[in-house]
Amino acid sequence: MKSLEDINILVVGDIMLDKYVMGEVERISPEAPVPIVHVYDEYCTLGGCGNVVRNIRELGPKVACLSSISNDYNGQKVLEKLLELNVAPLLVGNCEKTITKERIIASERKIQMIRVDREVVSDIDHTELINALETDYSPDEFDIIVISDYAKGVITEKLMQYFNTKSTRFIVDPKPKNSHFYGKPYIITPNEKECFEIGSHTKLLSNGAEYVLETKGKRGMTLYDNTEHWDIIADEVEVYNVSGAGDTVIAVMATCLSMGWNPLDSAYIANRCASYVVTKSDTSVIPKDKFTEILKNYKKGII
Repeated sequence: MKSLEDINILVVGDIMLDKYVMGEVERISPEAPVPIVHVYDEYCTLGGCGNVVRNIRELGPKVACLSSISNDYNGQKVLEKLLELNVAPLLVGNCEKTITKERIIASERKIQMIRVDREVVSDIDHTELINALETDYSPDEFDIIVISDYAKGVITEKLMQYFNTKSTRFIVDPKPKNSHFYGKPYIITPNEKECFEIGSHTKLLSNGAEYVLETKGKRGMTLYDNTEHWDIIADEVEVYNVSGAGDTVIAVMATCLSMGWNPLDSAYIANRCASYVVTKSDTSVIPKDKFTEILKNYKKGII
C-alpha cells in the first residue's frame, strides 16, 4: 500500500479566501439597532477547494492546486497560504475578483453574526487552466484528481471534457447545476440535498459515474454502484459545525484511494473522519495523527 508522503494529488476547483473577524459584543450602537463588535482577533484561511487542499496536505500527500484568482490583495493572500502549505499553485490570474467570504464572529461561543461575500462569478477560460497545468505537469503524474466544484466558474463543461480524456481517475464534489457535464467520474460525492436536486444517485450512475457516495449528515452515508449499495452509519457525536465536512470526506476519499484502499473501505474511513471534524467549532481539518489512528483501528476491525 502506498505511503502518504508518496501520494501526489491534483485539486481543481474554485478557490476562496475565508476571513474571520473575532470580537465581543457588549452593547448596541447608538447610531442604529445593531450590536457593536469589539475586535480582538482577525485571521484568514483557504476556503472553497482550498479547504480540500488543506485537508489533504494535513495528511501528508503532495498537492497541486489548479484554480483562478485575481491580481488583488486577497489573491496574494491565497497564493501565500498555498505556498505556506508547500502546495504547487497552478493559479490563473484572470478572474475579476478573488472570491472572499468574511465572517464576523461574536463572543466565546463563536456566534456568526454576519457573512460578507465578495465575488464576481464568470466562467474561466479552460485553455488557460489547461496551459497552467501542462506547463509543469501531466495529469497522468497524479494518483487521483479531485474536482471541487462550487459553481463559481472554474469547473466548466470544456474543462471536464479535457479531464475525461485522461487516464487518471477523478472524483467530484458536485454542484447540481453542473451535474450534466462531469462525464465519467470514478466517484461523485453529493450530499442528500444535492442528490435530490440532481434527480437521484441512479441518474448520476447512468450519466457515467462508477460510484456515488451520498453523504447524509448525522445518518452517515451510502455508497452506490450499478448493482448494489452499502449504508455507512455515522458516529453519535455532538455536532458543532458541519461546514467543511464534505471537503473532509472527498479529501480523505482521495487520499485513501491513492493509498490503495477500495471505495467501500475508503468511505468507512472518510465517514469516521467527518464525524471527528463536525465536533469542532469552526471549519476544520482531520489531523494526521487522528487519521492514522482511524486507519489503524479500521485495519484491526475496531470500526
